[in-house]
Amino acid sequence: MLLSEIEIARRLVDLDESNRLTVTPILDAKEQFGPSSIDVRLGTDFRRLENINRSQVALNEGFHNEEEAYTKRVLLSADQRFYLHPGEFVLASTLEYFKLPDNLAARIEGRSSWGRLGLLVHATAGFVDPGFAGALTFELSNAGRLPIELRPGLRIGQICFFSMSRRSLIPYGAKHRAKYWGATGLQISRAHTDPEVRGRQRKPQ
Repeated sequence: MLLSEIEIARRLVDLDESNRLTVTPILDAKEQFGPSSIDVRLGTDFRRLENINRSQVALNEGFHNEEEAYTKRVLLSADQRFYLHPGEFVLASTLEYFKLPDNLAARIEGRSSWGRLGLLVHATAGFVDPGFAGALTFELSNAGRLPIELRPGLRIGQICFFSMSRRSLIPYGAKHRAKYWGATGLQISRAHTDPEVRGRQRKPQ
């Protein structure tokens, strides 16, 4: 069941901690609350993919160091701007920190006003598992023809919440590989830690 704005607000102040939803900071509830969602803001941390002398994305044991090399971190102050050029892909994070109870899932999407300018806020990762805690990562791309000026605090996305029929037995924080749990900012890919990827890295005996 999709939660209405009233049900979202009730979850934010629920006296039962096992049912309570955390979204912080909410800087302007009047502007951020919609009929069934909360607008989320752009944070200050970005990672831009760099064009460097590499033939491929190689998910090997040194991938984490490689990714640090082929992505460039851009950290903005509140009054600085970031220009997302046509065809460019960058990672960013929400200003907000989230903590979902075990009986609530969520989905993050772009706001239509920004979508009409060509801004896409995620490539595939729009779903948020029950039990997740942390900031959410935007996968930003510009499908338009002109650069888009971005700055921290802009409401570029919206998140809605779904009540589950029962509590999850394996909420995100209890998963065997909760790779992004508890993150307070932008997280780069951890695909190289997946067992099917790591298995391919092992040399035959």
